[in-house]
Amino acid sequence: MLSNIHMKTPLVAIIGLPNSGKSTLFNKILGRRAALTYPEAGTTRDRAYGLSDWNGLSFILIDTAGIDIRANSDLEKNVQKQTQIAKDEADLILLLVDGKTPLGSKDLQVGADLNRSGKVIVLAANKIDARNTKIEALASEYQKLGLGDPLLVSAVNGTGVGDLLDQVVEKLKAAGFGLQTDDNSGIRVAFVGKPNVGKSSLINALIKQERLLVHDQAGTTRSVVEIPFTHEGQDFILLDTAGIKKKWQQDSDVAAAAAFQSIRTITQTDVVFFVIDATTEITTQDQSISSDILDAGKAVVLILNKIDKLSKENQNKFVDNLPNYLPQMWYVPVIFTSATAGTGMDLLLKFAKDVLDTSKKQIDQTELDDFLQKILAENMPGKMEDQREPKIFSLRQIGILPPTFKLTVNFPAAIAESWKRWFEKQFRLKFGYEGTPVLMRYFRKV
Repeated sequence: MLSNIHMKTPLVAIIGLPNSGKSTLFNKILGRRAALTYPEAGTTRDRAYGLSDWNGLSFILIDTAGIDIRANSDLEKNVQKQTQIAKDEADLILLLVDGKTPLGSKDLQVGADLNRSGKVIVLAANKIDARNTKIEALASEYQKLGLGDPLLVSAVNGTGVGDLLDQVVEKLKAAGFGLQTDDNSGIRVAFVGKPNVGKSSLINALIKQERLLVHDQAGTTRSVVEIPFTHEGQDFILLDTAGIKKKWQQDSDVAAAAAFQSIRTITQTDVVFFVIDATTEITTQDQSISSDILDAGKAVVLILNKIDKLSKENQNKFVDNLPNYLPQMWYVPVIFTSATAGTGMDLLLKFAKDVLDTSKKQIDQTELDDFLQKILAENMPGKMEDQREPKIFSLRQIGILPPTFKLTVNFPAAIAESWKRWFEKQFRLKFGYEGTPVLMRYFRKV
């Protein structure tokens, strides 16, 4: 039996009054422009989230709209409701205040609310781009919130963000997160996708029981359901997740909270079954979910469900169009399934085990050396404009789950992205890395 390491991935919600710099901090921590930032207050409407890690602890970071104490319009009330859901679901709240603005009554109201919540809180005063006595005195006023001394940060230039993350991780670890336990209960397989694509029906067909509630109405599943199951001597835990919607509407508080649990589950599973309804067109939400899965670095199988409703010709058309909609998943195996007809049921768990084994595969160093020598003789990366001549010295495996490789080069910026993509494709074709992300890290030779 496989021995797997599992832990709960904490949720960290960034909250604060409008224009305190939440989205800028969110982007700084994640290292990409994932959230829309603009000087005008109230830019963020929907929650954005991303997987990050610091000092060996992974966590899901959530960006929220600014807190409006007196929301009037239906839209603003909805936005505030979504922010409240994020606060309720979060394991730690990062309260961000504008350190250049004097402490006000709204800040005191927010602080009082958080004190009553019983949540783990980290307080940070933002926009401290340059420190002086006057600015530090202004920021120190926020001690009156009763949430401890504010950490002084600049989300724009990154000053103090490392210290802030140190405290976030320290408090999460103190709350019990990051404690790894050896879990021998089986391979965890999460069924993930939009609402009403047939995730619950597939699990019922797989275990041959009406264990899960199935209904034509989208969104029947509201929380993650874990089902232990043994197949051909191998233990599995099947995870049925709530459908992840593009928009979490005003009347769907429960669905929004359930979507958070689904997102968290992706980070905690061994294999993701990405379920798509083959009778409908692939949407931007399918594409968004695929990005969540890839960002989490999980082994994945693409499930095209309800295939019994398509002719053979339309089945082929659907598969032919996949690269146009999900180009980043070109290496992912595809299974046709039908819960009602039983199609593909015999392949599901076999593929789950195969892609998990692949994500644990380690390549002998001699094979890596031979591959690198052959590939460089075939296609050495060319010199880009304004860059030095690229040289690649070695290729070594440094991790699994997902497989991670280190390329030592003379100058990482000199390696063109097009060559990196070509190299990864040749690597996958050579070593058979199907269904798992492969991370190629380029390091400068010291």
